[in-house]
Amino acid sequence: MATVTVKINTRTRKTKYLMGLISEIAKNDKNVEIIGQGESPYTPEFVLEIQKSRASKGKIIKTEDIWK
Repeated sequence: MATVTVKINTRTRKTKYLMGLISEIAKNDKNVEIIGQGESPYTPEFVLEIQKSRASKGKIIKTEDIWK
């Protein structure tokens, strides 16, 4: 048996189709196994903080007060 590692962007239509196809094959065939699907290198708390930051308007600081 061979091991193949494929890194794909799962946000596109073609790669979603590919992942669906591979998932269906893995469900019906014992010779195909998906390992590590959907694992993120980031903790959920970190992702939440980034999302909050992107949603906020930010903070305006006068240039004279930058170093205070």
